[in-house]
Amino acid sequence: MCALLAARALADDDDEAPSNAPPPLQQHNLTGDWRGVRPALSAYGLEPYFIYTTTLWGNVNGGAQTGVQLNGYLDFGLDLNFHKMGLWKGFGAHLDFHWYEGREPTQRLIGGVAAMALSGWEAAAAFRVYNLYLRQALGDKDRFIIKIGQVAADTDFMISRYGGVFLNAAFGDLPSQNLNLDAPVYPLAGPGVFLSAQFDPLVKGRFGAYTGDAGNDVAGNHGFEWQFGNNAGFTMFWELAAAAPPEWLPATYTLGAIYDTGGSDQFGPAANRGPHYELYFMIDQALLADDQGNPIVGAFARMAGSSQDKTNVVGLYADGGVAWFGPIPARPDDVAGIALSVLRYTEDFQQQEQSVGTPVGGGETAMEVTYQINVMPWLVIQPDAQFFFNPATSRRDAQALGLEVSVIF
Repeated sequence: MCALLAARALADDDDEAPSNAPPPLQQHNLTGDWRGVRPALSAYGLEPYFIYTTTLWGNVNGGAQTGVQLNGYLDFGLDLNFHKMGLWKGFGAHLDFHWYEGREPTQRLIGGVAAMALSGWEAAAAFRVYNLYLRQALGDKDRFIIKIGQVAADTDFMISRYGGVFLNAAFGDLPSQNLNLDAPVYPLAGPGVFLSAQFDPLVKGRFGAYTGDAGNDVAGNHGFEWQFGNNAGFTMFWELAAAAPPEWLPATYTLGAIYDTGGSDQFGPAANRGPHYELYFMIDQALLADDQGNPIVGAFARMAGSSQDKTNVVGLYADGGVAWFGPIPARPDDVAGIALSVLRYTEDFQQQEQSVGTPVGGGETAMEVTYQINVMPWLVIQPDAQFFFNPATSRRDAQALGLEVSVIF
């Protein structure tokens, strides 16, 4: 962090920038290359990053209450390449920290569940230590990868190429596992190990094992309130992903599975909390591509479910959407999209909530319409509209408008 501050100070110097530096509007970072400091750090295996995102949300109708909420999210850290430091090839480390400031507008304004929040960054206001792990890549083109340390599962699993365009949290880690389990996913990481293998050019396998109790998303949890061991249980993820053959339109088809040994209690008496399983399927399919194979229009769909009603909050979840790259010819880097997510509660969970006077209905649905404006490599502005149907706690349909601005320093 000291090196980062020193480099930023150098970047603010009034002297003329090096002649080989790109124009300010074309550089990847707002602060440039820090007058050669950033490339020098990279040469020694140090890759610092610093990204600040601000979001403005306004609920214009329905939900818990109308109003406006401004939030901020800071993500910063350091990638270490130990090979450049003189150690063996493929060995590195990742240190990641984040700070969310503000309230949680989905709960306050919409009255919906956090797993389908207005923004995927939404969390309890706190500074947190996040991913801290060692990484070893082996073989040609990183055919095998191993991570071990404090890891968030959604760093490597449940990722949709086209779903990542959207802001709603539902299009990140699957809301089904988010509400049914306590595995480490944003904003909390936990002890774990991740393995991936490229079996052939078209097929990749992934496996991850993590603590089953990542802790609670509360302001006092700064990233280390996870539990580890038999009492906490363990959560395991598997994915098998197959890419489409070169002669097809670009696509990836992923079959995933989750198994939890049953440590932490999410729903129902702790004594009844047994092993949990869940299956999911994801498709990322280009519908139209250019001559280089880059998608012009891409679609995604995901579905997840488990039949264990007595211990689950969610029995079935599905989402899908379409992303259009370069919808305006003069702006080839912009992206427009529309997506829908549908979550269905189990009958047992509905009955329990009804009995305690907090009925949730059969489920929650959200629709998002978005437009991502890549103003410069270091600046992205994204106006967004979201529509919530039967949000869990307010039970009143809501319409929200938002704006997200991200700056890479």
